[in-house]
Amino acid sequence: MEDERIEVCYERNFDTLLFDSILTLMQSREIPEYGEIHQTLARSSVLSSLLLLEMSANTCIESLNLGRAVFGEIDRLPIAAKFDFYLRTNFRNKSLERGNTNFETLRELKALRDSFVHLKPYQVEWRYQGDNGSAEVERTKCLQVAKNPRSLNADDAIKIMTGVHDFLGYFFRVKCKYSADRVAAILFSEDKIPTKDGARLIPVLSRSTKTELRSLGVDLNYIRIM
Repeated sequence: MEDERIEVCYERNFDTLLFDSILTLMQSREIPEYGEIHQTLARSSVLSSLLLLEMSANTCIESLNLGRAVFGEIDRLPIAAKFDFYLRTNFRNKSLERGNTNFETLRELKALRDSFVHLKPYQVEWRYQGDNGSAEVERTKCLQVAKNPRSLNADDAIKIMTGVHDFLGYFFRVKCKYSADRVAAILFSEDKIPTKDGARLIPVLSRSTKTELRSLGVDLNYIRIM
């Protein structure tokens, strides 16, 4: 009998959220739009995409290997401030430019995330002709997606997924100048503290899924995926 061996690795679940967002999006597109299951799957995709932003920001902060007290303070910052702190700590004279399209998209994505967890009543104006009624959906400025989570559909989920990965691509490729391998080393790290040379998993997406994502405008080239 072989001796038992124990190995410890750390799962950050970027791949889990990524695959969940993609799978539920694809499933929602296969179901007629005006149905509860369609919108349930679309909202699930949106939530997974939005959580990817928070997970990425937190992992970047972890990789700085700050002391526990300092990490606790930074961990309470908003998402944009975490990304900004990472840039200012790692690079000279680099920061997120307020007013930049990518920054405005990030703010909008953060507001969408908050719309799920900070409950508030949405005023909806219905117009009726006889027994038939319709309501205008209020949309965001940048992504043009429904502000009210109840109204989100697969088209909105595509726009939100695209916005999330466009921002991450801008942050890691443009601002940090990282290669796809370097980004994978951070976000897929199996070490307690992510490093550029650390152990990592490389998830696999089918060729057909990659092709479909490209056709929808979702760019994942900023990170290494098989």
